[in-house]
Amino acid sequence: MTNIRLILIISAAIGLLTSCGNMSNGKPMSGAKLAEYNEMKAKVQQVENLLDVVPHMEADEILQLSQLADQLCYTYNANGLDSASIANCQALQQRMEQLKQTIHQTIKDNLHNIHVSVVNDDDCLVEKKTAYPVYLKRGDKLYVNIKTKRTATLKVYNYDSHSTLKTIADKTVFKFNMEIENSAIYLVELNPGKSSQYASIHITYTTNQLDRLTPMQVNERTVEAKQGDFRAWSVKGIKMTPIYDEPRKFTLRGQFQAAFAGSYRGLVPIEVPAGTTDILYSMRISTNEAGRRTDGQFNDNMNTSYRKIKMFGMPVYESNRSVGILNTILGEYTPLREEDAYINMFVFGSSSQAKKFQDGIATDKLSYDVNNSIMGMQSSNGRIPVKGRSIIYLGFENERVRYNNYVWVEVLASKTINEYFKSEYYID
Repeated sequence: MTNIRLILIISAAIGLLTSCGNMSNGKPMSGAKLAEYNEMKAKVQQVENLLDVVPHMEADEILQLSQLADQLCYTYNANGLDSASIANCQALQQRMEQLKQTIHQTIKDNLHNIHVSVVNDDDCLVEKKTAYPVYLKRGDKLYVNIKTKRTATLKVYNYDSHSTLKTIADKTVFKFNMEIENSAIYLVELNPGKSSQYASIHITYTTNQLDRLTPMQVNERTVEAKQGDFRAWSVKGIKMTPIYDEPRKFTLRGQFQAAFAGSYRGLVPIEVPAGTTDILYSMRISTNEAGRRTDGQFNDNMNTSYRKIKMFGMPVYESNRSVGILNTILGEYTPLREEDAYINMFVFGSSSQAKKFQDGIATDKLSYDVNNSIMGMQSSNGRIPVKGRSIIYLGFENERVRYNNYVWVEVLASKTINEYFKSEYYID
């Protein structure tokens, strides 16, 4: 096999400009100059011998040998040398020029035998369907040699044309080569099946172009897709839509004032759209009736946070479940709380119970959702599981005797949907 260290040693030695001469008129080389000349001849012989192993070289070694050929240079100073020494120096110079041409021709003749490694892993854990990208040019040849512990499925795609070139199903050994007819990004996709498994993966290519001995870097990123897009996959996602076009604002009178005008209770009916799993709310409670710039931004804020989560690969939804994600993004935009602004919130699933609440019946005589009702509630965001209900009523009560509370309510319906993503491959 090739000794790469030998190439580096020779490259350093022969790359020098070497001269023979500077002797007295008409005298042969001797001493240090003769030793230098002989050493150069030996180095040339080493490189000539190296040509025999070109077919067995790795791609990076071929590149170094080509660079070495470009550096081959021998000059001499004929001043003071006799004719025999000059002839020897000329012969060495011609031999080196011929060696340079021979190296390039030998590389060209053997280029088709040099395998460029794309993936070289004998102990690869494949946990899910995985694609290995490689940029190939017309005239290249792709080689695949993959072994798996259990049966798997392998596909080869032309990514640029979105076409499937080869499919091999239910095998443990995948060994083949393919002539490349079009320059493009190609994908070798391995599907391990129902569970992860180890595989030995070797993907290489051969080429007829010297500059292709270094693989072109193919980058990958995950982007949103539509159903039916090439190699798109679906995951469970969340869609949040506002129930009301703008915040519902109302005033809860202090109980003393309510005896003369207004009411210390308020009721907000929420018609639940079909398919909704959760009702999300933002409640701002204040002792001041002036609005704020942030009122009405609940929907935009929630969807902005959700898009940030999707940028990190969306399967977060499936691993943490929707509740975890909803609770996370609800916590990002909690309204500012005022210490003196608090109310009671009751969740009713029955119109009759909601009507009784509205009519002033004491709450200890009403049936309401204890798990999602909140006593002494301050400004906050929250989630109410729908549990199949088509309408939910939010009842609000001001327990304070003298002071009014002003309430802004924003409500979103959250439902589970299929969202689609795909891998996008590109070259910088």
